[in-house]
Amino acid sequence: MVRKTGLMVMVLLVVLASAGLLPVLAQDGTNASTAYQLKLRTGPGTSYDEITVLPAGIGLILEARTPDTSWVLGRTADGAYRGWLASLYLSYQPGFSPTRLPVSGEIVGGAAPAPASAAPESGNPPQQTAPGGVTASTRYELNVRSGPGKNYDSLGMVAANTGLVLEARNGDSSWVLAHTEDGSLRGWLASLYIRFTGVQASSLPYSEEIIAVAAPAPGAGGTNYTYQGINMGPFDPAKVKDIDLSAYPIVGQATGRARAIFQEGRARGNDPHVVAKVGDCSSAHWYFLDPFGFGQYTLGTYTNLQGVVDQFGQSMAFDSRATHNGFNVNAVLAPEWANPAYCQAGESPLKCEFRLHKASVAIIMFGTSDLLVMTPYEFDFYMRQVVTQTIEAGVIPILSTFPGNLNFPNHTILYNQIVVRIALDNDIPLMNLWLALEALPNHGLTADGFHLSEPPYGTAGDLVDPYLQTGYVVRNLVTLQTLDAVWRGAMR
Repeated sequence: MVRKTGLMVMVLLVVLASAGLLPVLAQDGTNASTAYQLKLRTGPGTSYDEITVLPAGIGLILEARTPDTSWVLGRTADGAYRGWLASLYLSYQPGFSPTRLPVSGEIVGGAAPAPASAAPESGNPPQQTAPGGVTASTRYELNVRSGPGKNYDSLGMVAANTGLVLEARNGDSSWVLAHTEDGSLRGWLASLYIRFTGVQASSLPYSEEIIAVAAPAPGAGGTNYTYQGINMGPFDPAKVKDIDLSAYPIVGQATGRARAIFQEGRARGNDPHVVAKVGDCSSAHWYFLDPFGFGQYTLGTYTNLQGVVDQFGQSMAFDSRATHNGFNVNAVLAPEWANPAYCQAGESPLKCEFRLHKASVAIIMFGTSDLLVMTPYEFDFYMRQVVTQTIEAGVIPILSTFPGNLNFPNHTILYNQIVVRIALDNDIPLMNLWLALEALPNHGLTADGFHLSEPPYGTAGDLVDPYLQTGYVVRNLVTLQTLDAVWRGAMR
């Protein structure tokens, strides 16, 4: 009887752990470690006193979190130090999510926030405010929102390196209220993607202001394009016309922002073993990546890709709710195109897919059908929205140029130039499939001039000749090579 009871207890513990109801611990009892040298503070913010600086690789036992999980409370494995750390810069044990920790507002030792003049987190001395009142700038292209959260309306987008005049912050300083130097746009921006100059977000006054969303005036915004009452954004053909598609590498690489996105996604519980597909029929086709998820492949001379195949495994064969025959870049954002059997009311196909499978990286390719039904302005606007929502979900977007349409070669070039421009603006990985297919028979397309050419049935996962002369097999190879580079460079 004792043995049976003990066995039942062990089974129950396994079930609870798999359900996320028990903490996931390493053999040393820790559930996280510092990914970089990191400051331990008395409270959840950079304005609180520094307790010590922990080296990279220090094991941690976590106890609590802030409401948005941007900071966690924990202690070192040896019990020597206890305090708050920025969760973005921690590595978590597989299966552990800090979102399951209890919420706490404890201040270790009861210390009050440091004065606004304290040195920034990097330890560098504060810089002087730039002329014109600019106290920050954007690291990347960013959404400006009506309130301090991703669920608020977008008021527009600002380019990378745009000067900002800071006004206020939300409760935990994760969002700041600011206006552009020229006064053309005012709203809330995510602090994580802002470069602060001489001031910290936590030193700003607290605000709960919500910016009223006004309809755009006809023709307002200079190069902005207004379509059916929607401000489509500052698309400027001059920014893309000089992009040489042949100058960009076929295999995409990890970027600094990709690493930051991955860390944020891990903090939310995204699975580092899951890749999502986002696109039209060529992404929904069972020839694209599915053979590798089912174990039906031959790597040939590309045995170095075995690691990335093992990493993403069965997820490469998942049915993605963000791919479908006839999808364009607008449809994947529209709730009316979501499958009600799997998706929640009001949920877009894109958000549905990220909720269901908790991917850490997404392969995104649109354009083949988009160039037939929407203007370059619309394609630019909606593609940027897809990228923004992917980043906001903590998923690394890998943008891919598309094979194009041989019946509309000029459109193919222009829309692919837009894809490249968006990848550069957002500092995210870019896979140049268009260039990889150029040397293939009929540019890797079927006789209709826009569908990817197919190898014989059952060989789409065979990375050997003669199958490497077909569009789907080359796409599989380039995708695996890019996934491998991003995985090794941003996810480990």
